[in-house]
Amino acid sequence: MSKPEVDAFEECFYRDLEKGFSADIACCDTCHDDFLAVWPYADTADGRHFQTTNIDLVTFYDGSYLRDEYSKDDFNRLICQLSCPRCGSPLGGSIWPYNFPFNVPQDIERTIREVSELAKETPFLLLEHDFCRNVLTAVRSLAATLPHKRIDQHLFRGRSEIDGPIPEFVKEFDFPPSRIVQEGRFNHSGHSVMYLGSDVETCHAELRHAPSIIAEFKFQSELRVLDLVEPYQDDRATLEHADLLNCLVYSALVSARQESDGWDRPHYVVSRFVTDCARASSIDAIRYPSTRRSEGNFNLVVINPEFRLDKYARIVQFHRRSGTYGLPAAAGGPTPSEQISPGAGR
Repeated sequence: MSKPEVDAFEECFYRDLEKGFSADIACCDTCHDDFLAVWPYADTADGRHFQTTNIDLVTFYDGSYLRDEYSKDDFNRLICQLSCPRCGSPLGGSIWPYNFPFNVPQDIERTIREVSELAKETPFLLLEHDFCRNVLTAVRSLAATLPHKRIDQHLFRGRSEIDGPIPEFVKEFDFPPSRIVQEGRFNHSGHSVMYLGSDVETCHAELRHAPSIIAEFKFQSELRVLDLVEPYQDDRATLEHADLLNCLVYSALVSARQESDGWDRPHYVVSRFVTDCARASSIDAIRYPSTRRSEGNFNLVVINPEFRLDKYARIVQFHRRSGTYGLPAAAGGPTPSEQISPGAGR
């Protein structure tokens, strides 16, 4: 087949793709798993939109205007001459038409991989990378105008009861003692922070569905919160840094799921770096998507130890959830009942 024939088919194919989906090809069967390894939050964000875009190419052909110009045999013959724009593999099987809800900088996946490798091999040298220096600049810039705001909704904080019942006292749910704090998504080992959930089920999921008691409470003080859940909204004062913040949240740099309960947690290095940037900028808390649940659920980590529950919050009620905790505590680390969640040790 001639190049002009392939070029004409490619133009018709992408014309119909744009008409049907108003999106580019995010990935193909060959690179689907790698796409989600780089962009884990894309799988559940925006109402799980990414998951609904999958379409096999035969079905795409049957519903497109390509039928008016090409027979199915011609389509099958020509489609394999087109390459996935992400990985370069011949198109075949299924495609995922998808656009991120923000502008994706050029070569960002290469940047994400570079920073991930730096975080794994030499984490104390993160600031040698331009991307990390830009993160620090962005957080400092946002902090300069970030207001103190009251959190109107109720928040939730849980503890595992795998080792027995936890008393219904507010002090049981406050900042944990530094001596038992393992490295978490937004805290260094031995640095006490307070992880909160937006609802009971998110809190329970962050505890790996262990038998739990969950405190529902209302903050009675204003906090300065760095919002990583909806940084691209038009009514926010983050537009200058929206693309950078969204790349952080959607990528494995902040939203990688960490299944291991071991001591080595390289996926947490960049998110802990974000905490350092926020704490150095006098930010009190960070709001971020839960990696255990989605659909509007979130976690909030309070990084300013001054905002203790016994001083600045009012307990509304306690909730108990049954379940099983199938993982033993790491040697030398806290027992499951000491792991205060959501997020602690994760």
